[in-house]
Amino acid sequence: MLVALTEQQQLFYLTSKLPLDELQKLKKQQSFFCPQCKEQLLLKAGRIKIPHFAHKKNSECDSLFSEGESAAHLLGKQHLFQLFTSLQLRPVLEPYLPQLQQRPDLLITFKDRQYAIEFQCSPIAHPSFQLRTTGYLNAEITPIWILHTPEKFKSPGIVKISMNHTNAQFVQQYKKQKYLITYDEKSRTFYYLSNLIHLHKLQYFTVVKPLPLSQQRFPLLVPEKISKSQFHLILKKYRSYREHYIRHRLLLSKKGVNDRFFRAIYELRLTMTNLPIFLGIPVCNTHAFNRFCIEWQVGLFHFMNAHALTPKTMNVQAIPYFFKWSQLELTNERKTAVEHYLTILRHLKIEQLDENIAEEQLFNVLYDELVAIGC
Repeated sequence: MLVALTEQQQLFYLTSKLPLDELQKLKKQQSFFCPQCKEQLLLKAGRIKIPHFAHKKNSECDSLFSEGESAAHLLGKQHLFQLFTSLQLRPVLEPYLPQLQQRPDLLITFKDRQYAIEFQCSPIAHPSFQLRTTGYLNAEITPIWILHTPEKFKSPGIVKISMNHTNAQFVQQYKKQKYLITYDEKSRTFYYLSNLIHLHKLQYFTVVKPLPLSQQRFPLLVPEKISKSQFHLILKKYRSYREHYIRHRLLLSKKGVNDRFFRAIYELRLTMTNLPIFLGIPVCNTHAFNRFCIEWQVGLFHFMNAHALTPKTMNVQAIPYFFKWSQLELTNERKTAVEHYLTILRHLKIEQLDENIAEEQLFNVLYDELVAIGC
């Protein structure tokens, strides 16, 4: 905890501006109390861990507010508090919200709307994440989750990353563009992972961009649209990944002709080394399939071929039949992904698999789909 009540019933904030020797004197001269349960607190001001308040052992208040905070969490909260204070937002540090029985790291009121800032440094189970998020929203408080930056997210530029389920739940969306905000307290730097393009399972291509704490604003800055040259690089990497994925699938497949993917390629008279460039392309919501997009896109052409359909003649009503035929679970996100893919094929005027499409033509359509318009 970084907040306590003094004997005069005034809130006292532990900030990094307070010298250690001054805190040592306060520890001897002043008593501090929990703003929530009113029990006396211990001021821990040593030279190893960041100064903080703590309840005495066996306190009943511990069940309401966990004190097992890491140094990263304590320091990150201090940085964010000082940032929002400098922006004249009057942030409230660690306020207890009795109607929710929750205590966000910070609470900000901006243009008559409240925002709960959560700097998440430890894993949080998805049900708990959803419960807290829903609680804020029901109270008309906008939650902003900021993930503590993992080391693997600190390489700037276009990179391939692997998320875990905990990290993935913090992905945000602005104008349909998915991105992730993280903060590294050691370097005082925000790291933005933008233009997340799904590959396989929880693997993505993304653009990582650092933003110094001093340059952050509120509402928190959102990623800029990437340039066409950057998108060219992403698609080049994506194409290389496609080839790697196919080779890897071929080596690991043990089903032979019973493998639906390879059987579809065979029956469509395609070759592994010379697939059309419009098979295995990124589209909105393709992450919903979990596997690399070439699997369901080849399967879609296999379905259309078996039912004498083309991208032009396959309507929305036929999509559920494709899922049933392919033995895939139908979800709204998956259905949307198929609709986006069919729209791209129509824009490219694709009717058959042997259509000859120019690279630049495909690039322009994908840039509109994923960047210019956003998804």
